[in-house]
Amino acid sequence: MSITAPKKAEPGVLYVIATPLGNLRDITLRALEVLEGVDLIAAEDTRTALKLLNHFQIKGPKLVAYHEHNERARTPHLIKVLKEGKSVALVSEAGTPGISDPGAILVRRAHEEGLQVVPVPGPSALACALSVSGFLLKEGFIFLGFLPAKTTRRRKILEEITSERRPLVFFEAPHRLRETLKDALEILGDREVFLAREMTKRHEEYCLSRLKELWERFSREEPRGEFTLVLAGARPEDSRPSQEEIKKALKEALKKGLSLKEAAALVAQKMEVSKKSAYQMALKLKPPH
Repeated sequence: MSITAPKKAEPGVLYVIATPLGNLRDITLRALEVLEGVDLIAAEDTRTALKLLNHFQIKGPKLVAYHEHNERARTPHLIKVLKEGKSVALVSEAGTPGISDPGAILVRRAHEEGLQVVPVPGPSALACALSVSGFLLKEGFIFLGFLPAKTTRRRKILEEITSERRPLVFFEAPHRLRETLKDALEILGDREVFLAREMTKRHEEYCLSRLKELWERFSREEPRGEFTLVLAGARPEDSRPSQEEIKKALKEALKKGLSLKEAAALVAQKMEVSKKSAYQMALKLKPPH
């Protein structure tokens, strides 16, 4: 398939173009038209972009790499190209640029320079997963992007949102999935969770489950593919206590002469939090001898 009547893109415009997550037929007609009409395409992965261009027989635009390792260094060059009156298309490896993918730095700089930035909407892993999750989203949701790779930072973020009642959405790589599920189960409790894996690709999977069930499953099998997870928010009747409330309860228990282990066990049972997290918090509260 090719565009029968290619149109020249507007000069000096940065087009932010959403591309397929997997199935190439998800590309929009407008995206194909713009890709064929621009002077230059800045791609997170030039191999993926070239595959898309070849599939739709698009030839002509120059292709350059623009990813997290070179975006700051390459942004001035792309801004210069735009100021010279040439058009640039920004594409990520899959989905919409700037959402947990490179792009925000270039877009922000373009705005600051008074250049026009035009979105060409289409596929988005975030919207795709939410649309089939079955979670009620009238009051919104919390998007966490990719959780930190370091355990301490990841657990801190999860601890900060234990009482959040809106659904929680985040991406995860296969090699970190088990650790993330384990941390979420310990800190947030056994909540309902929707899993979207390899969306629109050959081995795509969508399932509604619970955190404990998913963790047990991937403790047995090797996680494969890219994951998007949607977690139920805390329910009003069982929303979990804040960190300050847990600390206060631990301090009171320790004042009564209970050992760290005893205080942690008591607070964990009373406030329905994990013994491990309560004990770790108690360790930080106990003054050094």
